[in-house]
Amino acid sequence: MKPKAILKIAVAGAAFLAAAPAFAQGTNLKFSQNSRNGVCYFSVQGPNAPGTDKPMTFELSYRVRDGNMGVGVLVNGWPKAQAADPEAKHPVTVIFDSGKTIASRSGGYASGFNDRVWGGWGAENSAPVFALTKNAKTARVEVDGMKLGPFDLQMKGLAYTSLDDCAKRVRAGGQ
Repeated sequence: MKPKAILKIAVAGAAFLAAAPAFAQGTNLKFSQNSRNGVCYFSVQGPNAPGTDKPMTFELSYRVRDGNMGVGVLVNGWPKAQAADPEAKHPVTVIFDSGKTIASRSGGYASGFNDRVWGGWGAENSAPVFALTKNAKTARVEVDGMKLGPFDLQMKGLAYTSLDDCAKRVRAGGQ
């Protein structure tokens, strides 16, 4: 076995052992992670969208080729997003329990399969946002005069680890 492979196994084992006490205490993690077209996604369910009985999903995305971070709050059937002008700009700010990000470079509303509010920082501004996920356990979103959340990211650093591990897989040629 190659030394790098041994190191990867050792690191994975150490990460599992570090997380084991949380699992032993009955932690029930509920998150989703996936990748498609070179973009990694991490999402968690949240409270209902304002003025509705429709649950929100908080989603972070990481485009591997350039490190561009994005955020979305998705709702299936959200009148606020459906009525919004899709051309209007609404920058998004994500506030992690570990600190506050800069407002996104771009953002707005979109409707389709899910109604959503979204934001993107651009590759040049994304590294500080990605770094804030390293110690984050919760996130809130401020956009268009609304405060959405809080969203429970399940474990401190889970969003970062999920996106970082996914990016490594994508760079190595896997999806």
